[in-house]
Amino acid sequence: MNEVYYDLFPSLIYQWVAGMCHAKACPDTCSVYFCSDPYRGRIHFHEHNVVELAIEDKRTDENVFYLHFEMTDMKIIVDHIRSFFHFLCGHTEEVSLDASKVSSHEQLKILLSCTSGLTTSYFAYLMQEALAPLKENITIDAVSYLDLDQVQQDYDVILLAPQIAYKYPELKERYGSKLMKIDTLDFATGNVNHVLNEVLSVH
Repeated sequence: MNEVYYDLFPSLIYQWVAGMCHAKACPDTCSVYFCSDPYRGRIHFHEHNVVELAIEDKRTDENVFYLHFEMTDMKIIVDHIRSFFHFLCGHTEEVSLDASKVSSHEQLKILLSCTSGLTTSYFAYLMQEALAPLKENITIDAVSYLDLDQVQQDYDVILLAPQIAYKYPELKERYGSKLMKIDTLDFATGNVNHVLNEVLSVH
């Protein structure tokens, strides 16, 4: 079904979000804007079925939510956009890293993966920064999903970025229980503490 509708995704999703309450659609720039009390949100449609979700803090102009992905699967598209609105409406909370879970691991190797490995490299850096004060022996790296077969055997956990969530069923069959997905909201907001807590609670 997703293959049939692939070319229709941009117009279908644009019409859906542009028709929402309080949406400000700008067809000339293929963008739809939203505002809440603390935030400005933008959904921008690029070529090749790529969509960009971005939210700025009005007070600081800081980018507090960012995700771009290729629209390949309707359910995943909707999940990503719902995460965008979930954050825009302020339904988030700070999460602390559970030091007891970290200290219970003598050694753990975590591998992050997305389309090119670029955005997950930055997310891996944020995870390393969160762990640095604890000085624990946890290794975190990032690669393109195209390189997973060559390196996966060296890692205990593989985390898929939301951009390639559509690959999860295929890769789950290949890599089994070591494969996990990073939650869209966590990835888009850099909530590495929650991701680490989730990983350490099951591995």
